[in-house]
Amino acid sequence: MKVISVVNQKGGCGKTITAVNLSAGLAKKGNKVLLIDLDPQAHASFSLRNTLGSTSEEKNNFTITDLLEKSCQDQKLPEGTICTPVSDNFYLIPSAIGLTSIEHKLAQREDKLQVLSSLLKKLHLDFDYCILDCPPNLGIITLNALWASKYSLIPLNTCDFSLKGVEMLKNILVMLKEFKTDVPTPFYLLSQVDKRSKFVKDFTERVKNQLGTLLLDITIRTNIHLKEAAGGGKDIFEYKSDSRGAQDFTALADKIQKLTTQNLWAPLFLKGKDLSEVYVAGNFNNWQKEERYKLRKMGEIWSINLSLEKGKYCYKFLTGDTWLTDPHNKLAENDSFGGKNSLLLVD
Repeated sequence: MKVISVVNQKGGCGKTITAVNLSAGLAKKGNKVLLIDLDPQAHASFSLRNTLGSTSEEKNNFTITDLLEKSCQDQKLPEGTICTPVSDNFYLIPSAIGLTSIEHKLAQREDKLQVLSSLLKKLHLDFDYCILDCPPNLGIITLNALWASKYSLIPLNTCDFSLKGVEMLKNILVMLKEFKTDVPTPFYLLSQVDKRSKFVKDFTERVKNQLGTLLLDITIRTNIHLKEAAGGGKDIFEYKSDSRGAQDFTALADKIQKLTTQNLWAPLFLKGKDLSEVYVAGNFNNWQKEERYKLRKMGEIWSINLSLEKGKYCYKFLTGDTWLTDPHNKLAENDSFGGKNSLLLVD
């Protein structure tokens, strides 16, 4: 099961609309998809209220709050179906306001960042994708989602506040990498894009320069039908399948399926505000300095998503004439010059 967290600490960036309609789009492509609403405000659950239980399967009353509560208290988890059917191939575990109190309980635990990950393993869920709609903050619930995820999708609306959110999220990923080798591979998505606006065009070019290939070449255009669908309690495909919003989310589902099935990813980060340029080189490219292995900078964080075959790789960062091991990666081995190479295990 491929777990994707949809996350941004800034509200109003289209996060829930993205989580709901990406889930529906992946389900339309024949994938079995579970959406988990991790926001105490339960906006994703509200956005699907008029399609819940539309299949012949019986609806249940379990929320993610119930399941996390049981997990925190080491109680037996419910057996049988715990997911509420939305439509064909599409299921939901809804949220509830009690999720706010769960955050306080998680904060007291030694395994505070791993409770959701452990829960998903215990439930033995049979899905192709699990989409996590995170709250609009970088608190304990969001950190649990990042820990449990293989990928993260970060929606950005066209304003500079979104870019500040990206800087904060990258710092969080660097922090997680101190505790966990395989942090989620981040991809960024421009949403609520009005292509007629000169500001939006200029902003888009600026974000492309800052994020490079980390930014998806799919955008979600402004479309009133997306808001109408959410207000009507349906996903965009149930509400208006021929709309521009449905077209964009079909394209996004195609892109996400391709990225998560045809590629294996290794995200790398380096913190350093005074560096001019940073490249990564290793046995995957014969230790050559190449433009496609150039890291992109936002704030103090340089980053790149490496697409690699399954295997073991050694690498270093190159800035100017200086070679650096990865300070955020504890895996290393001796090199032939008496130093160390950082290691990547891709599977």
